[in-house]
Amino acid sequence: MKELYHITPHEGGSGFLMSLKTGEIDVPDECGGYIISSGMGSGKTESIKSLIRQKYDEGILYCVDTKEELGKMYRWIQEELVNDPTCDLRQDEVMIVSSDKDYAYHLSLYRDNPDILMEKKVILITHVRFWTDLINYFLIYRPQGKVEAFDGDFKSLMSREDLRKYVVFDETPTFIRPFIEFGKEMLGIFGKTDVDGHIVCKDANELNLYYDKFLRDTRSDFFSGNFKINRIKREVVLKLIPKYYDSWLLSGKEKNGITFYPVDLCPEGIGIKTHVLIFEGAGNLLFKDSSCFKLLDVDKKYNTVTEFKEIKFGLVREANDPKLFSSFISRIARLIKKPTLVVCWKDVEDKKDSPGISEYADRMRKALVNKKVDPSLFTVTYYGATDNKSTNSYRDIEQIILCGDWNLPNTESAKIRKAYGTETCTSDQKDWFFSQLITRIGIRKHIEGEIYTVYYTDDFDKKFIGRMDDYFNENRTAVRKYKKKHDDWKKKLEEMKIRSNTKKEIIKLAQYDKKMQEAIIQGREYIKEVTFPYLQQLGITRNKQERGRYRSLVETLKKLKITLTIRSLKEIQALMTD
Repeated sequence: MKELYHITPHEGGSGFLMSLKTGEIDVPDECGGYIISSGMGSGKTESIKSLIRQKYDEGILYCVDTKEELGKMYRWIQEELVNDPTCDLRQDEVMIVSSDKDYAYHLSLYRDNPDILMEKKVILITHVRFWTDLINYFLIYRPQGKVEAFDGDFKSLMSREDLRKYVVFDETPTFIRPFIEFGKEMLGIFGKTDVDGHIVCKDANELNLYYDKFLRDTRSDFFSGNFKINRIKREVVLKLIPKYYDSWLLSGKEKNGITFYPVDLCPEGIGIKTHVLIFEGAGNLLFKDSSCFKLLDVDKKYNTVTEFKEIKFGLVREANDPKLFSSFISRIARLIKKPTLVVCWKDVEDKKDSPGISEYADRMRKALVNKKVDPSLFTVTYYGATDNKSTNSYRDIEQIILCGDWNLPNTESAKIRKAYGTETCTSDQKDWFFSQLITRIGIRKHIEGEIYTVYYTDDFDKKFIGRMDDYFNENRTAVRKYKKKHDDWKKKLEEMKIRSNTKKEIIKLAQYDKKMQEAIIQGREYIKEVTFPYLQQLGITRNKQERGRYRSLVETLKKLKITLTIRSLKEIQALMTD
């Protein structure tokens, strides 16, 4: 059966045209990182199915947020492709790697023989597994030779000719876990003292020797168990420790680790050999200025009418007033005359419920029933719950009630900036979160002219509500006249154990160099070329213009993976005449 919203491959190229509810998006033939920003409920998952149907021979990696969604896609492939006599895709050419008990057989195969992954035409995994497992095994397709444990070199990996042609992320990976994380005390096992009395990393042979002697098969073993994937992951860590060790020492953090990010998949200065596709309905809110992913957008995302109506609140999250709570419940009870999604805080009064549990949401649900509201007419969820995005469960609901303003921590937007190379601020991320939440209801069905209502309590900022109104009804995103400068790189430096005068000089070097700032944030390699006069202009002076006088600065930057090359004007002129 042909998908409702299909793709049309380009002739002679790897790009394709997506035909969606909200319009068309043309994915270029040129390999690279792309954000498919089509609007929620636009048919993007159907388009992904069409991509798999037509392009499976070229190698596809499919990643999604939850095990449930992963299982759905796997079952669809089995029912609609493998069992289709007109399709050549066989069952043994598809592999799902999931901890779900229904797919235990696949997981056991992968654990003991991960090489089989690279022969499969289609692989399905969760977002979390992509960043925490054998990333190169997921990306490489039908290699011509032996594949070694990953050494962290994304430039070499992403420029291989034998990559899967399409790496598909269904929804944005926002929860990116470290590949490995360990306590500060581990640095003592990895380090030694050199002839000058400095703590440095052990060489590769020593690392392996000490690991086998003191860590293997103990509670501190990074990857316990005898599965082959654990042995490979251990080898990855031991390869990468020397590359990260100096920066770990400088960080002074109680926990250190190795984390891979989406920005790593599109290294600067090379043309990658695959299409990295992030299907994000509200991509124009979160990624409009990414340095490594190109935004592919539609002209208009929503054709319904979304009314925004204010209601009196009076509640404070930090204080429980039973009378005010009862009055508010009475007010919203009168509004629930048709299918309604009610969204509230997860917890109040500094109480911290376990993940997936909200006593406050349960209390609100019971209070509405006590007010004689028909339970079949409403659902109560809370901000930050898994059903705030990536679900169609509420598509027949006609209105949503937002009970109390809610903000994501500032650290969350900093994570997005680091992971995707964007300038995303807290307002951008709040707009993205609430656009995801609001489009859980019938807006996502895209029935032109249909009216949906968003009730919001009076503690919400009016400018935020105005931005939401513009986004849903005018297809406009906020244009900030004065974009806030984010000093994530400077904050990271300030936290490091670096001599204050050297730290000030690094800040001077990076203050006008955005690429150097990104390298500091992301822990990437970077080459900074300067002249002696330029250093003087910045106020980084020495009594003589000699490279040796800058040794401390050069060595500290090297620990941050930044190479500082200082040239004289004569050397620059000579290079220009060659």
